[in-house]
Amino acid sequence: MNNLKIGVIGCGKQAYKHIRSIKKIPGADIVVHDIVPQLAHTMAKTEDVSFVDDVNEIFEDGKVEAVVICTPTQTHFELIIKALKNNLHVFCEKPLSDKINEIKDIKKAEIDTNLVMMIGYIYRFVPVFEEGYRIFTELQAHGESLITGRALNAFFRLGGRGSHQIWKHLKEDGGGAINEMLVHMIDLANWYFGPLRDVEIISCCQYLHQRTIRGKTIDVDAEDYILIKCTGKNGVEILCQADLITPAFNQYVEIQCENGSFRGSIQQDSPSYLFLNEARGGFDQGKTNFSFGQRNLLDYQMLYFVHSILSKTKADKNTVADSLQLTTIIDRIRNLLSEGS
Repeated sequence: MNNLKIGVIGCGKQAYKHIRSIKKIPGADIVVHDIVPQLAHTMAKTEDVSFVDDVNEIFEDGKVEAVVICTPTQTHFELIIKALKNNLHVFCEKPLSDKINEIKDIKKAEIDTNLVMMIGYIYRFVPVFEEGYRIFTELQAHGESLITGRALNAFFRLGGRGSHQIWKHLKEDGGGAINEMLVHMIDLANWYFGPLRDVEIISCCQYLHQRTIRGKTIDVDAEDYILIKCTGKNGVEILCQADLITPAFNQYVEIQCENGSFRGSIQQDSPSYLFLNEARGGFDQGKTNFSFGQRNLLDYQMLYFVHSILSKTKADKNTVADSLQLTTIIDRIRNLLSEGS
């Protein structure tokens, strides 16, 4: 490929992951920046990339064509608007913003450009979920899957033990099961069956009020369990559940349909399959097991971003519009919790 210079803004843990994915793409050149210069200097030395102390050097470089934003959420808006004004493609870590108005303004700024913009919701790049999306949304007639028929209900689950980082369990730092876990399952549900509506909270609570992290016991206050109910297209009933109390990571999606069911999981050791009452669309009657092998999701996500830039095609997933729908739902959940408190 032709050389593509990418600026990475923010030099924390997530930036290292993205840089290592970018470096696997032939012809990619990287320059990094952080508000704390020493962090950028260290990253530049460790990863053998260049750095700048002033972020404006990235925006005004002239050779930089895209930016990857890995900074705190409250800084995203200003950086994105500046990037778009400088005709730069944008990949931004989640969440895009926690303010609906900011996302709307970003959408207005991006919509009339030929620029690629993506937000880092990684579950959309899991092969079995891509296959599920194809079954439920691409292979359709009259709004129903040609393979499974009408979807009746769906369950999207993501659980983990937490206790890795203190901030993930503190409200003031944006922690909790909603921000850390539920957003991914709502995003998947919205991808399959959106726009979602009629959001209800079945349960939202905090089971564990102390966490032991790196040998230290700490008082925490963020919710560690949530279960919501909502409705998707064609009236499909959807449950999304997320928590930070599951002893070992556990994730899956189950969808019951008129002609069978679909089950998918990001975990290699968890079953993924399509079960049909009658054969359709090239799938046999009974169970078809899915096994797609390992995929480095971060590599694939970044390759998709770069390919979209080079092919001059706007991304068709993880878009600003997707984030607007997701944030609208999260706002609804927050409002319901406030009303109930």
